[in-house]
Amino acid sequence: MASSFNFVIGSAKFIFAPIERCLNFKRNFDENMKVLQKLLKELNTVKEVIELRLSAEIHGGTMQTEEVKNWLDDVQRIKTEIEIIERKAKEKKFLSRAFLGKMVEEKVVELKAFLRKGKAFLGMVKSFKYIIVGGGVAAGYASREFDRQGLKPGQLAIISKEAVAPYERPTLSKGYLNPNPKAAARLPEFHVCVGSGGDRLLPDWYKEKGIQLILGTEIVKVNLALKTLVSAAGEIFKFQTLIIATGSTVIRLTDFKVEGADAKNIFYLRELEDADKLVESIKMKKYGKAVIIGGGYIGLEVAAAMRINDFDVTMVYPDPWCMPRLFTPTMAAFYENYYENKGIKIIKGTVPVGFNANANGEVKGVKLKDGRVLEADIVVVGVGARPLTALFKGQLEEDKGGIKTDGFFKTSMPGVYAVGDVATFPIKLYNEMRRVEHVDHARKSAEHAVKAIKANETGKELEEYDYLPYFYSRIFELSWQFYGDNVGETLFFRDNNPLSPKPKFGSYWIKDGKIVGAFLEGGTPEENKAIAKVSRLNPPVENLDQLKKEGLSFASKF
Repeated sequence: MASSFNFVIGSAKFIFAPIERCLNFKRNFDENMKVLQKLLKELNTVKEVIELRLSAEIHGGTMQTEEVKNWLDDVQRIKTEIEIIERKAKEKKFLSRAFLGKMVEEKVVELKAFLRKGKAFLGMVKSFKYIIVGGGVAAGYASREFDRQGLKPGQLAIISKEAVAPYERPTLSKGYLNPNPKAAARLPEFHVCVGSGGDRLLPDWYKEKGIQLILGTEIVKVNLALKTLVSAAGEIFKFQTLIIATGSTVIRLTDFKVEGADAKNIFYLRELEDADKLVESIKMKKYGKAVIIGGGYIGLEVAAAMRINDFDVTMVYPDPWCMPRLFTPTMAAFYENYYENKGIKIIKGTVPVGFNANANGEVKGVKLKDGRVLEADIVVVGVGARPLTALFKGQLEEDKGGIKTDGFFKTSMPGVYAVGDVATFPIKLYNEMRRVEHVDHARKSAEHAVKAIKANETGKELEEYDYLPYFYSRIFELSWQFYGDNVGETLFFRDNNPLSPKPKFGSYWIKDGKIVGAFLEGGTPEENKAIAKVSRLNPPVENLDQLKKEGLSFASKF
Protein backbone atom coordinates (compact mmCIF):
# COMPACT_ATOMS: atom_id res chain seq x y z
CA MET A 1 0.00 0.00 0.00
CA ALA A 2 2.83 2.38 0.96
CA SER A 3 4.69 1.62 -2.21
CA SER A 4 1.58 2.39 -4.24
CA PHE A 5 1.18 5.74 -2.43
CA ASN A 6 4.82 6.63 -3.03
CA PHE A 7 4.39 5.75 -6.68
CA VAL A 8 1.41 8.09 -6.96
CA ILE A 9 3.28 10.92 -5.20
CA GLY A 10 6.32 10.39 -7.38
CA SER A 11 4.20 10.36 -10.51
CA ALA A 12 2.47 13.56 -9.43
CA LYS A 13 5.80 15.31 -8.88
CA PHE A 14 6.98 14.10 -12.25
CA ILE A 15 3.82 15.39 -13.93
CA PHE A 16 3.60 18.72 -12.06
CA ALA A 17 7.32 19.59 -11.89
CA PRO A 18 7.35 21.28 -15.33
CA ILE A 19 4.19 23.18 -14.37
CA GLU A 20 5.83 24.31 -11.13
CA ARG A 21 8.90 25.47 -13.07
CA CYS A 22 6.64 27.40 -15.43
CA LEU A 23 4.90 29.01 -12.47
CA ASN A 24 8.28 29.97 -10.99
CA PHE A 25 9.41 31.41 -14.31
CA LYS A 26 6.18 33.45 -14.46
CA ARG A 27 6.50 34.64 -10.84
CA ASN A 28 10.14 35.70 -11.40
CA PHE A 29 9.53 37.14 -14.85
CA ASP A 30 8.96 40.78 -13.85
CA GLU A 31 11.86 40.82 -11.38
CA ASN A 32 14.22 39.22 -13.90
CA MET A 33 13.10 41.66 -16.59
CA LYS A 34 14.12 44.55 -14.31
CA VAL A 35 17.54 42.94 -13.82
CA LEU A 36 17.78 42.39 -17.57
CA GLN A 37 16.95 46.02 -18.33
CA LYS A 38 19.54 47.25 -15.82
CA LEU A 39 22.21 44.98 -17.30
CA LEU A 40 21.24 46.02 -20.82
CA LYS A 41 21.59 49.71 -19.90
CA GLU A 42 25.06 49.06 -18.48
CA LEU A 43 25.99 47.00 -21.55
CA ASN A 44 24.87 49.85 -23.84
CA THR A 45 27.13 52.26 -21.98
CA VAL A 46 30.11 49.91 -22.30
CA LYS A 47 29.26 49.37 -25.98
CA GLU A 48 29.12 53.11 -26.69
CA VAL A 49 32.43 53.73 -24.91
CA ILE A 50 34.09 50.91 -26.85
CA GLU A 51 32.71 52.29 -30.14
CA LEU A 52 34.01 55.73 -29.15
CA ARG A 53 37.41 54.29 -28.48
CA LEU A 54 37.44 52.41 -31.77
CA SER A 55 36.43 55.55 -33.64
CA ALA A 56 39.53 57.30 -32.27
CA GLU A 57 41.49 54.71 -34.28
CA ILE A 58 44.18 54.63 -31.62
CA HIS A 59 43.99 51.70 -29.26
CA GLY A 60 47.41 51.65 -27.65
CA GLY A 61 47.71 47.94 -28.38
CA THR A 62 45.14 47.09 -25.74
CA MET A 63 42.26 46.04 -27.99
CA GLN A 64 42.08 43.11 -30.37
CA THR A 65 40.04 44.84 -33.04
CA GLU A 66 38.54 41.73 -34.71
CA GLU A 67 37.55 40.26 -31.38
CA VAL A 68 35.97 43.55 -30.35
CA LYS A 69 33.99 43.77 -33.58
CA ASN A 70 32.69 40.25 -33.04
CA TRP A 71 31.69 41.26 -29.51
CA LEU A 72 29.83 44.29 -30.86
CA ASP A 73 27.98 42.05 -33.35
CA ASP A 74 26.98 39.67 -30.53
CA VAL A 75 25.78 42.59 -28.42
CA GLN A 76 23.54 43.73 -31.26
CA ARG A 77 22.19 40.18 -31.61
CA ILE A 78 21.31 39.84 -27.95
CA LYS A 79 19.69 43.29 -27.95
CA THR A 80 17.45 42.17 -30.83
CA GLU A 81 16.54 38.96 -28.96
CA ILE A 82 15.62 40.95 -25.85
CA GLU A 83 13.41 43.25 -27.93
CA ILE A 84 11.54 40.17 -29.19
CA ILE A 85 11.09 38.94 -25.59
CA GLU A 86 9.74 42.34 -24.54
CA ARG A 87 7.32 42.40 -27.48
CA LYS A 88 5.95 38.93 -26.72
CA ALA A 89 5.74 39.71 -23.01
CA LYS A 90 3.34 42.56 -23.78
CA GLU A 91 0.84 39.95 -25.06
CA LYS A 92 0.37 39.02 -21.36
CA LYS A 93 -0.57 35.39 -22.10
CA PHE A 94 0.07 33.00 -19.22
CA LEU A 95 2.01 30.39 -21.20
CA SER A 96 3.86 33.08 -23.14
CA ARG A 97 5.17 34.77 -20.00
CA ALA A 98 5.91 31.41 -18.38
CA PHE A 99 8.04 30.16 -21.25
CA LEU A 100 9.61 33.59 -21.77
CA GLY A 101 10.65 33.57 -18.11
CA LYS A 102 13.15 30.81 -18.84
CA MET A 103 14.59 32.79 -21.74
CA VAL A 104 14.91 35.89 -19.57
CA GLU A 105 16.91 33.98 -16.95
CA GLU A 106 19.20 32.68 -19.68
CA LYS A 107 19.64 36.20 -21.10
CA VAL A 108 20.55 37.55 -17.66
CA VAL A 109 23.39 35.02 -17.46
CA GLU A 110 24.44 35.79 -21.03
CA LEU A 111 24.40 39.57 -20.47
CA LYS A 112 26.58 39.27 -17.38
CA ALA A 113 29.14 37.36 -19.42
CA PHE A 114 29.05 40.01 -22.17
CA LEU A 115 29.57 42.75 -19.61
CA ARG A 116 32.60 41.02 -18.14
CA LYS A 117 34.11 40.65 -21.59
CA GLY A 118 33.34 44.26 -22.57
CA LYS A 119 34.92 45.62 -19.42
CA ALA A 120 37.95 43.47 -20.05
CA PHE A 121 38.30 45.09 -23.49
CA LEU A 122 38.20 48.52 -21.91
CA GLY A 123 40.67 47.71 -19.21
CA MET A 124 40.33 50.00 -16.23
CA VAL A 125 38.20 53.05 -17.00
CA LYS A 126 39.32 55.93 -14.81
CA SER A 127 36.39 57.76 -13.28
CA PHE A 128 36.42 61.09 -11.45
CA LYS A 129 33.78 63.37 -10.04
CA TYR A 130 35.51 66.35 -11.63
CA ILE A 131 37.86 66.49 -14.61
CA ILE A 132 39.66 69.56 -15.93
CA VAL A 133 40.79 69.03 -19.51
CA GLY A 134 43.74 71.33 -20.17
CA GLY A 135 46.66 71.92 -17.82
CA GLY A 136 47.36 75.64 -18.14
CA VAL A 137 46.84 78.60 -15.84
CA ALA A 138 43.08 78.03 -15.49
CA ALA A 139 43.58 74.43 -14.37
CA GLY A 140 45.90 75.49 -11.56
CA TYR A 141 43.62 78.22 -10.25
CA ALA A 142 40.57 75.96 -10.52
CA SER A 143 42.41 73.31 -8.48
CA ARG A 144 43.19 75.80 -5.74
CA GLU A 145 39.54 76.89 -5.63
CA PHE A 146 38.33 73.28 -5.47
CA ASP A 147 40.60 72.80 -2.47
CA ARG A 148 39.25 75.96 -0.83
CA GLN A 149 35.66 74.86 -1.43
CA GLY A 150 36.26 71.40 0.03
CA LEU A 151 37.54 68.53 -2.07
CA LYS A 152 37.86 64.85 -1.19
CA PRO A 153 40.96 62.95 -2.34
CA GLY A 154 40.44 61.22 -5.67
CA GLN A 155 37.58 63.45 -6.82
CA LEU A 156 39.54 65.70 -9.20
CA ALA A 157 41.85 65.00 -12.15
CA ILE A 158 43.68 67.39 -14.47
CA ILE A 159 44.42 65.99 -17.92
CA SER A 160 47.14 67.95 -19.69
CA LYS A 161 49.01 67.48 -22.95
CA GLU A 162 52.00 69.19 -21.36
CA ALA A 163 54.36 67.17 -19.20
CA VAL A 164 54.51 69.63 -16.30
CA ALA A 165 52.13 70.86 -13.61
CA PRO A 166 50.26 74.14 -14.34
CA TYR A 167 52.48 77.21 -14.52
CA GLU A 168 52.15 80.96 -15.17
CA ARG A 169 52.34 81.09 -18.97
CA PRO A 170 53.16 84.84 -19.31
CA THR A 171 56.60 84.12 -17.82
CA LEU A 172 57.64 82.38 -21.05
CA SER A 173 57.85 85.66 -22.99
CA LYS A 174 59.31 87.60 -20.09
CA GLY A 175 61.58 86.23 -17.35
CA TYR A 176 62.18 82.88 -19.05
CA LEU A 177 64.15 84.57 -21.86
CA ASN A 178 66.36 86.57 -19.49
CA PRO A 179 70.00 86.14 -20.61
CA ASN A 180 71.28 86.16 -17.02
CA PRO A 181 71.20 82.51 -15.80
CA LYS A 182 70.87 83.67 -12.20
CA ALA A 183 67.94 85.96 -13.00
CA ALA A 184 66.17 83.78 -15.59
CA ALA A 185 62.85 82.32 -14.44
CA ARG A 186 62.80 78.53 -14.26
CA LEU A 187 60.41 75.97 -12.83
CA PRO A 188 59.43 75.34 -10.10
CA GLU A 189 59.74 79.09 -9.57
CA PHE A 190 56.66 80.10 -11.59
CA HIS A 191 54.14 77.33 -11.02
CA VAL A 192 50.67 78.73 -10.34
CA CYS A 193 49.48 80.55 -8.31
CA VAL A 194 52.39 82.99 -7.91
CA GLY A 195 51.07 85.17 -10.73
CA SER A 196 48.37 86.57 -8.45
CA GLY A 197 50.50 86.73 -5.33
CA GLY A 198 49.57 83.28 -4.03
CA ASP A 199 51.63 80.26 -3.06
CA ARG A 200 53.22 78.07 -5.71
CA LEU A 201 51.32 74.86 -6.33
CA LEU A 202 54.17 72.41 -6.81
CA PRO A 203 53.50 68.88 -8.11
CA ASP A 204 53.61 67.58 -4.53
CA TRP A 205 50.74 69.92 -3.60
CA TYR A 206 48.40 68.11 -5.99
CA LYS A 207 49.52 64.77 -4.57
CA GLU A 208 48.91 65.94 -1.00
CA LYS A 209 45.41 67.10 -1.92
CA GLY A 210 44.57 63.86 -3.70
CA ILE A 211 44.32 65.62 -7.09
CA GLN A 212 45.51 63.41 -9.92
CA LEU A 213 47.79 65.11 -12.43
CA ILE A 214 47.52 63.15 -15.67
CA LEU A 215 50.32 64.78 -17.64
CA GLY A 216 51.68 64.17 -21.12
CA THR A 217 48.20 62.98 -22.11
CA GLU A 218 46.37 64.31 -25.15
CA ILE A 219 42.60 63.94 -25.36
CA VAL A 220 41.63 63.07 -28.94
CA LYS A 221 37.95 62.17 -28.62
CA VAL A 222 35.15 63.52 -26.48
CA ASN A 223 31.56 62.37 -26.03
CA LEU A 224 29.89 64.80 -23.67
CA ALA A 225 26.57 62.94 -23.68
CA LEU A 226 28.37 59.85 -22.37
CA LYS A 227 30.61 61.98 -20.11
CA THR A 228 33.61 60.26 -21.66
CA LEU A 229 37.08 61.36 -22.80
CA VAL A 230 39.48 59.24 -24.83
CA SER A 231 43.24 59.86 -24.88
CA ALA A 232 45.68 59.35 -27.74
CA ALA A 233 46.90 56.23 -25.94
CA GLY A 234 43.36 54.82 -25.80
CA GLU A 235 42.74 55.53 -22.12
CA ILE A 236 39.12 56.14 -21.11
CA PHE A 237 38.17 58.82 -18.59
CA LYS A 238 34.67 59.24 -17.17
CA PHE A 239 33.47 62.38 -15.40
CA GLN A 240 30.43 63.74 -13.63
CA THR A 241 31.44 67.38 -14.10
CA LEU A 242 33.87 68.65 -16.74
CA ILE A 243 35.74 71.97 -16.92
CA ILE A 244 37.02 72.76 -20.41
CA ALA A 245 40.24 74.74 -19.99
CA THR A 246 41.98 73.85 -23.24
CA GLY A 247 43.09 77.45 -23.91
CA SER A 248 44.43 78.48 -27.30
CA THR A 249 46.95 77.29 -29.84
CA VAL A 250 49.20 79.51 -31.91
CA ILE A 251 48.42 80.38 -35.50
CA ARG A 252 51.28 79.06 -37.62
CA LEU A 253 52.57 80.35 -40.93
CA THR A 254 52.45 76.77 -42.20
CA ASP A 255 48.65 77.04 -41.82
CA PHE A 256 48.79 79.58 -44.66
CA LYS A 257 51.25 77.47 -46.66
CA VAL A 258 53.95 80.17 -46.50
CA GLU A 259 56.94 78.89 -48.47
CA GLY A 260 59.73 77.54 -46.24
CA ALA A 261 57.79 78.15 -43.01
CA ASP A 262 58.80 74.72 -41.74
CA ALA A 263 62.52 75.64 -41.63
CA LYS A 264 64.51 75.11 -38.43
CA ASN A 265 64.84 78.02 -35.98
CA ILE A 266 61.39 79.40 -36.76
CA PHE A 267 59.74 79.50 -33.34
CA TYR A 268 56.32 79.97 -31.79
CA LEU A 269 55.93 80.65 -28.10
CA ARG A 270 53.04 78.99 -26.30
CA GLU A 271 54.33 76.18 -24.11
CA LEU A 272 57.36 75.50 -21.94
CA GLU A 273 58.80 73.20 -24.59
CA ASP A 274 58.65 76.07 -27.11
CA ALA A 275 60.51 78.36 -24.71
CA ASP A 276 63.19 75.74 -24.03
CA LYS A 277 63.86 75.35 -27.75
CA LEU A 278 64.07 79.11 -28.22
CA VAL A 279 66.47 79.50 -25.29
CA GLU A 280 68.72 76.79 -26.72
CA SER A 281 68.75 78.50 -30.11
CA ILE A 282 69.56 81.86 -28.49
CA LYS A 283 72.64 80.26 -26.95
CA MET A 284 73.66 78.69 -30.27
CA LYS A 285 73.10 81.85 -32.37
CA LYS A 286 74.59 84.37 -29.94
CA TYR A 287 74.84 87.93 -31.36
CA GLY A 288 72.89 86.83 -34.43
CA LYS A 289 69.99 88.38 -36.30
CA ALA A 290 66.43 87.87 -35.09
CA VAL A 291 63.27 88.68 -37.04
CA ILE A 292 60.04 88.95 -35.06
CA ILE A 293 56.84 88.46 -37.06
CA GLY A 294 53.92 90.26 -35.40
CA GLY A 295 53.37 93.46 -33.44
CA GLY A 296 51.11 92.23 -30.66
CA TYR A 297 51.87 90.92 -27.15
CA ILE A 298 54.26 88.16 -28.18
CA GLY A 299 55.94 90.28 -30.84
CA LEU A 300 56.65 93.21 -28.53
CA GLU A 301 57.71 91.13 -25.53
CA VAL A 302 59.93 88.71 -27.46
CA ALA A 303 61.51 91.54 -29.49
CA ALA A 304 62.52 93.19 -26.21
CA ALA A 305 63.85 89.88 -24.84
CA MET A 306 65.89 89.19 -27.99
CA ARG A 307 67.40 92.69 -27.87
CA ILE A 308 68.35 92.16 -24.23
CA ASN A 309 70.05 88.95 -25.44
CA ASP A 310 72.20 91.12 -27.74
CA PHE A 311 70.52 90.13 -30.99
CA ASP A 312 70.12 92.42 -33.96
CA VAL A 313 66.30 92.61 -33.95
CA THR A 314 63.83 93.51 -36.68
CA MET A 315 60.07 93.52 -36.16
CA VAL A 316 57.68 92.98 -39.08
CA TYR A 317 53.92 93.44 -38.93
CA PRO A 318 51.19 94.30 -41.45
CA ASP A 319 49.37 96.89 -39.36
CA PRO A 320 49.98 100.67 -39.48
CA TRP A 321 51.04 100.58 -35.80
CA CYS A 322 51.81 98.02 -33.08
CA MET A 323 49.15 96.46 -30.82
CA PRO A 324 46.30 97.86 -32.95
CA ARG A 325 43.59 96.05 -30.99
CA LEU A 326 44.37 98.21 -27.95
CA PHE A 327 46.82 101.03 -28.68
CA THR A 328 45.82 104.31 -30.29
CA PRO A 329 48.25 105.71 -32.88
CA THR A 330 49.57 108.15 -30.25
CA MET A 331 50.23 105.37 -27.73
CA ALA A 332 51.77 103.10 -30.37
CA ALA A 333 54.09 105.87 -31.54
CA PHE A 334 55.63 106.08 -28.08
CA TYR A 335 56.44 102.34 -27.95
CA GLU A 336 57.69 102.21 -31.53
CA ASN A 337 60.01 105.16 -30.90
CA TYR A 338 61.13 103.60 -27.63
CA TYR A 339 61.98 100.35 -29.42
CA GLU A 340 63.85 102.14 -32.17
CA ASN A 341 65.90 103.97 -29.53
CA LYS A 342 66.76 100.53 -28.14
CA GLY A 343 68.10 99.54 -31.56
CA ILE A 344 65.12 97.54 -32.78
CA LYS A 345 64.20 98.08 -36.41
CA ILE A 346 60.48 98.15 -37.29
CA ILE A 347 58.97 97.35 -40.70
CA LYS A 348 55.23 97.99 -40.96
CA GLY A 349 52.63 97.29 -43.62
CA THR A 350 54.01 94.03 -44.97
CA VAL A 351 54.11 90.29 -44.23
CA PRO A 352 56.46 87.36 -44.86
CA VAL A 353 55.72 85.38 -48.01
CA GLY A 354 58.59 82.91 -47.74
CA PHE A 355 61.78 81.85 -45.97
CA ASN A 356 65.24 80.91 -47.20
CA ALA A 357 67.12 78.07 -45.50
CA ASN A 358 70.69 76.77 -45.63
CA ALA A 359 71.81 73.21 -46.42
CA ASN A 360 71.01 72.15 -42.83
CA GLY A 361 67.44 73.36 -43.16
CA GLU A 362 68.02 76.35 -40.83
CA VAL A 363 66.34 79.64 -41.65
CA LYS A 364 68.67 82.24 -43.15
CA GLY A 365 66.32 84.81 -44.63
CA VAL A 366 62.78 86.19 -44.51
CA LYS A 367 61.18 87.16 -47.82
CA LEU A 368 58.68 90.00 -47.42
CA LYS A 369 55.72 90.81 -49.60
CA ASP A 370 57.20 94.20 -50.46
CA GLY A 371 60.21 92.47 -52.04
CA ARG A 372 62.75 92.90 -49.26
CA VAL A 373 64.71 89.95 -47.86
CA LEU A 374 65.83 90.11 -44.22
CA GLU A 375 68.76 88.10 -42.90
CA ALA A 376 67.73 85.90 -39.99
CA ASP A 377 69.32 83.34 -37.67
CA ILE A 378 66.19 83.10 -35.54
CA VAL A 379 62.58 83.91 -36.42
CA VAL A 380 59.87 84.16 -33.77
CA VAL A 381 56.27 84.27 -34.96
CA GLY A 382 53.50 85.86 -32.91
CA VAL A 383 50.56 86.43 -35.23
CA GLY A 384 47.75 85.38 -32.91
CA ALA A 385 46.08 82.32 -31.51
CA ARG A 386 42.85 80.40 -31.91
CA PRO A 387 40.83 78.74 -29.13
CA LEU A 388 41.07 74.96 -28.87
CA THR A 389 37.42 74.01 -29.29
CA ALA A 390 37.57 71.41 -32.09
CA LEU A 391 37.02 68.47 -29.71
CA PHE A 392 33.62 69.87 -28.75
CA LYS A 393 32.31 70.87 -32.18
CA GLY A 394 28.68 69.90 -32.65
CA GLN A 395 28.27 69.04 -28.97
CA LEU A 396 28.16 72.53 -27.44
CA GLU A 397 26.63 75.81 -28.51
CA GLU A 398 29.25 78.29 -29.78
CA ASP A 399 29.38 82.05 -30.08
CA LYS A 400 32.01 84.49 -31.42
CA GLY A 401 34.56 81.75 -31.99
CA GLY A 402 34.29 80.25 -28.50
CA ILE A 403 32.09 77.96 -26.42
CA LYS A 404 29.01 79.86 -25.28
CA THR A 405 28.53 80.00 -21.51
CA ASP A 406 26.34 81.82 -19.02
CA GLY A 407 27.52 84.02 -16.17
CA PHE A 408 28.57 80.91 -14.23
CA PHE A 409 30.50 79.41 -17.18
CA LYS A 410 27.90 76.68 -17.69
CA THR A 411 27.74 75.52 -21.30
CA SER A 412 24.71 74.22 -23.20
CA MET A 413 25.45 70.72 -21.86
CA PRO A 414 24.57 70.05 -18.19
CA GLY A 415 27.62 69.33 -16.06
CA VAL A 416 30.03 70.90 -18.57
CA TYR A 417 31.76 74.24 -17.95
CA ALA A 418 34.19 76.25 -20.13
CA VAL A 419 36.70 78.83 -18.85
CA GLY A 420 39.56 81.02 -20.04
CA ASP A 421 40.32 81.54 -23.72
CA VAL A 422 37.67 79.11 -24.98
CA ALA A 423 34.70 80.68 -23.18
CA THR A 424 32.41 83.28 -24.73
CA PHE A 425 30.64 84.74 -21.71
CA PRO A 426 28.41 87.69 -20.79
CA ILE A 427 30.20 90.83 -19.60
CA LYS A 428 27.69 92.48 -17.29
CA LEU A 429 29.29 95.92 -17.53
CA TYR A 430 28.63 96.12 -21.27
CA ASN A 431 25.67 93.74 -21.55
CA GLU A 432 27.27 91.73 -24.34
CA MET A 433 28.94 88.40 -25.02
CA ARG A 434 32.73 88.37 -25.39
CA ARG A 435 35.67 86.01 -25.52
CA VAL A 436 38.76 87.25 -23.67
CA GLU A 437 42.27 85.90 -24.21
CA HIS A 438 44.24 86.97 -21.15
CA VAL A 439 45.76 85.34 -18.10
CA ASP A 440 43.73 87.50 -15.69
CA HIS A 441 40.45 86.20 -17.10
CA ALA A 442 41.81 82.63 -17.18
CA ARG A 443 42.50 82.82 -13.44
CA LYS A 444 39.26 84.49 -12.43
CA SER A 445 36.92 82.53 -14.70
CA ALA A 446 38.38 79.25 -13.44
CA GLU A 447 37.80 80.23 -9.83
CA HIS A 448 34.27 81.44 -10.54
CA ALA A 449 33.34 78.24 -12.39
CA VAL A 450 34.43 76.12 -9.42
CA LYS A 451 32.41 78.31 -7.06
CA ALA A 452 29.42 77.85 -9.38
CA ILE A 453 29.88 74.06 -9.43
CA LYS A 454 29.99 73.90 -5.65
CA ALA A 455 27.07 76.34 -5.27
CA ASN A 456 25.02 74.16 -7.60
CA GLU A 457 25.81 71.08 -5.49
CA THR A 458 24.96 72.74 -2.18
CA GLY A 459 22.03 74.85 -3.31
CA LYS A 460 23.76 78.09 -2.38
CA GLU A 461 23.35 81.28 -4.37
CA LEU A 462 26.22 82.84 -6.27
CA GLU A 463 26.49 86.14 -8.10
CA GLU A 464 27.16 85.99 -11.83
CA TYR A 465 30.69 86.66 -13.06
CA ASP A 466 31.19 90.42 -13.17
CA TYR A 467 34.43 90.91 -15.05
CA LEU A 468 36.28 94.14 -15.72
CA PRO A 469 38.54 93.52 -18.75
CA TYR A 470 42.19 93.88 -17.79
CA PHE A 471 45.40 93.66 -19.82
CA TYR A 472 49.00 94.39 -18.95
CA SER A 473 52.56 94.00 -20.20
CA ARG A 474 56.13 94.52 -19.02
CA ILE A 475 58.88 95.27 -21.56
CA PHE A 476 62.37 96.62 -20.94
CA GLU A 477 61.90 99.12 -18.08
CA LEU A 478 58.30 99.79 -19.07
CA SER A 479 55.10 98.49 -17.51
CA TRP A 480 51.53 99.32 -18.52
CA GLN A 481 48.03 98.36 -17.45
CA PHE A 482 44.66 98.77 -19.12
CA TYR A 483 41.17 98.37 -17.66
CA GLY A 484 37.72 98.49 -19.19
CA ASP A 485 36.67 98.94 -22.80
CA ASN A 486 38.66 100.66 -25.56
CA VAL A 487 35.72 102.11 -27.49
CA GLY A 488 34.60 105.64 -28.17
CA GLU A 489 36.68 108.81 -28.13
CA THR A 490 40.20 108.79 -26.64
CA LEU A 491 41.88 111.42 -24.51
CA PHE A 492 45.65 111.21 -24.01
CA PHE A 493 47.44 112.75 -21.00
CA ARG A 494 50.92 113.27 -19.48
CA ASP A 495 54.45 112.82 -20.82
CA ASN A 496 55.03 110.35 -23.64
CA ASN A 497 58.58 111.27 -24.53
CA PRO A 498 60.37 107.95 -25.21
CA LEU A 499 63.63 109.50 -23.98
CA SER A 500 62.21 110.32 -20.54
CA PRO A 501 63.98 108.36 -17.78
CA LYS A 502 60.63 107.31 -16.29
CA PRO A 503 57.84 107.92 -18.78
CA LYS A 504 54.34 108.14 -17.33
CA PHE A 505 51.30 108.71 -19.51
CA GLY A 506 47.84 107.41 -20.06
CA SER A 507 44.62 107.54 -21.98
CA TYR A 508 40.91 107.53 -21.22
CA TRP A 509 38.24 106.09 -23.51
CA ILE A 510 34.98 108.03 -23.41
CA LYS A 511 31.67 106.75 -24.75
CA ASP A 512 28.27 108.43 -24.38
CA GLY A 513 29.86 111.05 -22.15
CA LYS A 514 31.29 108.51 -19.68
CA ILE A 515 34.73 107.03 -19.08
CA VAL A 516 34.62 103.36 -20.09
CA GLY A 517 38.34 102.51 -20.17
CA ALA A 518 41.71 103.70 -18.94
CA PHE A 519 45.35 102.98 -19.78
CA LEU A 520 48.43 103.90 -17.75
CA GLU A 521 52.14 103.46 -18.46
CA GLY A 522 54.49 103.59 -15.47
CA GLY A 523 51.80 103.69 -12.80
CA THR A 524 52.26 102.84 -9.13
CA PRO A 525 50.05 100.10 -7.58
CA GLU A 526 47.78 102.79 -6.14
CA GLU A 527 47.50 104.62 -9.46
CA ASN A 528 46.70 101.38 -11.29
CA LYS A 529 43.94 100.67 -8.76
CA ALA A 530 42.58 104.16 -9.43
CA ILE A 531 42.27 103.64 -13.19
CA ALA A 532 40.67 100.25 -12.55
CA LYS A 533 38.08 101.84 -10.29
CA VAL A 534 37.23 104.68 -12.66
CA SER A 535 36.86 102.18 -15.53
CA ARG A 536 34.28 100.22 -13.54
CA LEU A 537 32.38 103.23 -12.17
CA ASN A 538 32.06 104.89 -15.61
CA PRO A 539 31.84 108.46 -14.25
CA PRO A 540 30.46 111.19 -16.54
CA VAL A 541 32.82 113.64 -18.23
CA GLU A 542 31.49 117.18 -18.51
CA ASN A 543 34.57 118.94 -19.87
CA LEU A 544 37.22 117.19 -21.98
CA ASP A 545 39.71 120.04 -21.61
CA GLN A 546 39.39 119.84 -17.83
CA LEU A 547 39.80 116.05 -17.94
CA LYS A 548 42.96 116.40 -20.03
CA LYS A 549 44.30 118.93 -17.58
CA GLU A 550 43.56 116.72 -14.57
CA GLY A 551 44.74 113.51 -16.26
CA LEU A 552 45.56 110.83 -13.72
CA SER A 553 44.39 112.94 -10.79
CA PHE A 554 40.82 112.63 -12.12
CA ALA A 555 40.88 108.86 -11.54
CA SER A 556 42.47 109.30 -8.12
CA LYS A 557 39.38 111.18 -6.88
CA PHE A 558 37.21 108.04 -6.88
